[in-house]
Amino acid sequence: MGEKLRIMTIVCHPADAIDHAGGTMCLHAERGDEVSVVVCTHGVDTHHHQRNEALRFESASTAADLKTAMDEKEAEVLKGMAILGVHDVRFLRFPDELVLVNQPLIEAIAAQIADVQPHILILHNPSEEPGNGHGETAQAALASRGLANAPHRYPRKYKLRGYPIQIYFCEMYGTTTQLTMEGMRYGNVLIDITAVVDRKVRAMDCLTSQFYPGNLARKCVEAVNGRMGLHWCIPYAEAFQPHNPSVYTHLPLNDYMLKLFSQSISESEARNRIMVTEVPFEPAKP
Repeated sequence: MGEKLRIMTIVCHPADAIDHAGGTMCLHAERGDEVSVVVCTHGVDTHHHQRNEALRFESASTAADLKTAMDEKEAEVLKGMAILGVHDVRFLRFPDELVLVNQPLIEAIAAQIADVQPHILILHNPSEEPGNGHGETAQAALASRGLANAPHRYPRKYKLRGYPIQIYFCEMYGTTTQLTMEGMRYGNVLIDITAVVDRKVRAMDCLTSQFYPGNLARKCVEAVNGRMGLHWCIPYAEAFQPHNPSVYTHLPLNDYMLKLFSQSISESEARNRIMVTEVPFEPAKP
């Protein structure tokens, strides 16, 4: 498409946008699209591992207070997002200990969608196992669409009959259990993030409170994004599932697949080297 798009990613926890769709958002930002991120919870109760370790093994006096911990996580995310070229990040700061699909969360998300009026919405998979907040956040976002499009509630800035036009669900990134393994864990839309995978790794290196920097960031990217594109000779890919059908006048065949099958197998497989270990890690200065 020649038209510049508005892309909005709505996630549960502060780190989620980077590890689920960081490369994709980076590519859209490079393309000149407007990219925004909405983080629904502060993530401190479940994902500020430094604070939780102090509470569990040391004492409450050594742990950061809630406000300080929230500020720390948001600063990490802003730093990482800037590496990806994304600067519009919105923090709703709902508690993350128990995420519920309720009216306050739905209305808060609706207000953000109405403000941006995105062409594309990126969400967690709503079928994720209840309890970690991912599925609940996606369900709340899906429930918010009618409210966000209500003309008596929100002014319309752009000439779209309705928004978003398309929704993409991220592949499930969290714990694999009996429930989640029976759901879709491999998307049928793959975004080749190889060109920006080093920026995704460096962005994850910023997530200090979640113990991502260094080996864990590289292992996660190799294990998840490396696996996603393996069978299609994509070194690193992020996978998505479209919510709405795509409509064409003829059966589509994309340029990547045409190029792939025009090459020899040895040429295609030569691309699949491990790259994330080559990204230098620079520990944060105390």
